[in-house]
Amino acid sequence: MPQKKDNGLKLAEVPTSEGCILVPYELRRSRRARYIRLSIGRHNQALLSVPWRCPFAEAMQFLRSQGDWIEERLKDHPTRTSLFQFLQKHSRLHGLGQSFRLTLGFTRAKPFYVYSVPNSEIEMRIPSQGDREAATLSLVREFASEVISLRVDELAKQCGVEVGRTTVRDQSSRWGSCSSNRTISLNWRLVLLRPNLQDHVILHELAHLTEMNHSPAFWELLQSYDPRTQHHNSQLNPAAARLMPLGKGC
Repeated sequence: MPQKKDNGLKLAEVPTSEGCILVPYELRRSRRARYIRLSIGRHNQALLSVPWRCPFAEAMQFLRSQGDWIEERLKDHPTRTSLFQFLQKHSRLHGLGQSFRLTLGFTRAKPFYVYSVPNSEIEMRIPSQGDREAATLSLVREFASEVISLRVDELAKQCGVEVGRTTVRDQSSRWGSCSSNRTISLNWRLVLLRPNLQDHVILHELAHLTEMNHSPAFWELLQSYDPRTQHHNSQLNPAAARLMPLGKGC
């Protein structure tokens, strides 16, 4: 069932050769159009131009048949959403099962970050001159690589599973994935997700170490790891629509 985004766009689950992704889309009807056309809009949305009387179900079927094409095109389209501006308004980062109050400032020296677990605080300093967005992205990704890997190890011990390797990457539309060689790959944007949702994503991938599918056995196992699985899972779609565009195009 499509879900509405805050800016009026809607979200649809679209299958690809590597699994489903969440795609923001906009549907426009035209009396001149004779067939369905698909492009990528300026807000990184799938833009469906359809004939005036085209059934909605037919348009959505076409959208869902183009998953691989959409995923490739989204990688090539930079966003207008600034991570630096986002963090100025939402001054928190998340990791290690807690939220850190963020102080974002400037330096004339080398950019850096320091954080305190007891005080739940993190300080980031980026160059006072130059590309603020690129510098902010670099520091946040460095922080993400550190704390996400540590959290994976901690939760894996709690679940009694062994992870082969953890990587933190820049996936365009997925929160994470798990491979057959027991490598868990997670999106650096997890540090923008509050701790309960971040842990839910990690636990989802840890469950795949035992059940490499989305069978009833998988969901039963995940439920044992996270008793609020259904609630947390329902919150990931709106979060993805808001956070996935951040940091692209740098």
